Amino acid sequence: MKLLVVEDDPLIGPAVKAVLENAGYTVVGPLRDAAKAARVGARECPDLALVDVNLAGGENGLVLARRLWQDNGIPSLLMTGFDHHAAEARSFAMGLLRKPVMPDALVQAIGAAGEILGGLRPSSKPDALEIFHGSAAFASGLPKMRSA
Repeated sequence: MKLLVVEDDPLIGPAVKAVLENAGYTVVGPLRDAAKAARVGARECPDLALVDVNLAGGENGLVLARRLWQDNGIPSLLMTGFDHHAAEARSFAMGLLRKPVMPDALVQAIGAAGEILGGLRPSSKPDALEIFHGSAAFASGLPKMRSA
């Protein structure tokens, strides 16, 4: 599964990438800028984007996640330490991963998202992950699970 990581924290982004690559995922990023992430997402066609809600400068992660979904059919898991973003993201994001997230929980969350993208019910889900069952990304049969 190919993942796009958008995280502006210079410590968190590379750590997320390392954890996910060690778990066997292909990772594009981490990218720190929403505009660049939108361009790279359109070019790379990831299966899932992990998007930090609070990006520095320019668009925030909510705008980016909506754009990735509407323009390219790329579902997103939002990453944030703030619960209030969940309600406004339900229409376009697949779910919310609450920070801080431990490496095992991160890998488990991506595994659960991959199962959902493949049309399956997740075999397990970490407490840090909230799936938005009513979102367009979830309800539409979840677009394209791309094959490499």
